[in-house]
Amino acid sequence: MNENWQSIAAIAVVLITVVLFAVRAAKRRKKPGCGGGCGCAK
Repeated sequence: MNENWQSIAAIAVVLITVVLFAVRAAKRRKKPGCGGGCGCAK
């Protein structure tokens, strides 16, 4: 029983870490501001 909950906890930590990295990567790809096409010289 002891090993079972530790395995589940380890998998949960890995999944949370992967999700956080994915969210940060997705935010980094978005361009700040309007993204162009509005005549603001961006």
